[in-house]
Amino acid sequence: MPALYRVLSFLTVIALVLGAATAAQAQDPAGEPPAPNAIDRVLYFNSAVQDHDACDLRLDEDGAFDFGDSVTNPAMTCPDAFAWRLFLEAIEQEFWLYWAADQLTWPAQPLPLCTDDTAAGTACCTPGSLENPGYDNADDPAVNCPYYPGDHLDAGGDAILHTAQPLSKSHVNAFSAPAGEDPGRVIRQEMAELVFRNKPMFDYVFANNIYNTDGLGELFARNSQAMTSSAPYRARSEPGALVTVDFPVDAVMVKSNWLSAERAEELGLDDDPDNPYITMEIDAKILDNNAPDDQFEPGLYYLVAMHISSKDIPNWVWATFEHVNNPGRCDYTGCNDSFGYTSPDAAPDGFYANFTAPHVTDDGLIIASPIFARGESYPGGEMSDALQDLYAEMGIGSEPQADPAMPDLESSAWRSYRLKGSQVDFTDAMGRPTMLGNSVTEGGFVLSSSCMACHARASVNGEGEPPLGVFIAQLSEVGYPQSSHQVPDPDWYYSSSDEPALQAVQTDFVWGFLFANPITTTVSTGE
Repeated sequence: MPALYRVLSFLTVIALVLGAATAAQAQDPAGEPPAPNAIDRVLYFNSAVQDHDACDLRLDEDGAFDFGDSVTNPAMTCPDAFAWRLFLEAIEQEFWLYWAADQLTWPAQPLPLCTDDTAAGTACCTPGSLENPGYDNADDPAVNCPYYPGDHLDAGGDAILHTAQPLSKSHVNAFSAPAGEDPGRVIRQEMAELVFRNKPMFDYVFANNIYNTDGLGELFARNSQAMTSSAPYRARSEPGALVTVDFPVDAVMVKSNWLSAERAEELGLDDDPDNPYITMEIDAKILDNNAPDDQFEPGLYYLVAMHISSKDIPNWVWATFEHVNNPGRCDYTGCNDSFGYTSPDAAPDGFYANFTAPHVTDDGLIIASPIFARGESYPGGEMSDALQDLYAEMGIGSEPQADPAMPDLESSAWRSYRLKGSQVDFTDAMGRPTMLGNSVTEGGFVLSSSCMACHARASVNGEGEPPLGVFIAQLSEVGYPQSSHQVPDPDWYYSSSDEPALQAVQTDFVWGFLFANPITTTVSTGE
């Protein structure tokens, strides 16, 4: 046996020497890049340039976004540039102050929608009113009726968002990450999440009575009735009586992930002065739908990641951004940005500079294979002149954040965020599933993450509740459940029979309906 160990040790040394020699030869004196390995060859399909060469995003003389004279559908033709437009517009509109979070859109104790048939004196919710029941509840003004902060701020009210409502994760999961397994997963389990929706999106939910499970159940019944009684023709949706959920084309949602400054320091995420975080003081104790009661405390929080989605195309535009210093930001799938920042990778001359490859090492075995080196940092690359101009012309990112307790337009910290990628279709032209995942929001299932495929499962049944979940019966190598990343299966929604029966009504790619509650008749006073 000792002789065998000596042989194995000798072979290990030889393998390491050969590995070192291979690494030394990877960059020859002529400056040629290293030969592609097995990981590189698979990642080739991740590095497709998203924006057409005709894309030329800028502001015109009237301050409107212009993508170039020949671009007629920028969301599809220039998805990365379009993603940056969404990012900058959301900041310009101060989404963190004016837009409605999930918990302000779907009340905890919803009253019914007011209609022409509502009896006098009945407590109910009127879209557009500034005096709905519960709005004077200091603890939670959205306890009975949907509440849009911007309406009240414009009317001279005070900001209430960060003192009234808990944050929550949409990706419910009971697993916790082993230490050192995946830093994005660790941050995910520690962060809290706020999902904001703009005014057109909020108004659609409110006016159409889908802010409660009763209204959603009625939606299911109308959809089922239309299919069985009027096929092949489609029934029109009427205000307050939807047959299908179809958000307005100017609907936008922002999913933001916040990590307490104290916890960030414990995890080694320093507030780098060269790349500061957007910070926000959250005064109320934060709850989370899969966290212990004492996990999230009041205090200063860092914005570590955010998703942005818009209804500019029927299946929505999906884009995800991360703070440049997030450990493992480009792990597994790489980062892809055709517009905002050039890749820090040493791409050969004549090649696009859109793709940042994930870090790779080898497994250290006698017959070595390349594997991902996880959890390391990635350089941020150089901001393009076009994006630089947009920041300057829109007055974004020019000064240090004035008040650490509240983000502002001028904060230079907005320049610390990078587009990881955008998505506008389920598959590419070859039929390969398109993938998009954030190292924080999808920590633990980045390799199976497809924003569009996952959100296509958002739906309700006859009780107004979601019959499908984010995760499917598939596990990662360490046991984390994985999300759906394929083209949707019609059998999720309809039974496969001669007379199809409705099983689930899609909610137009919106998971927020998870927060809907049954109608109540009690007005909460907050006492």
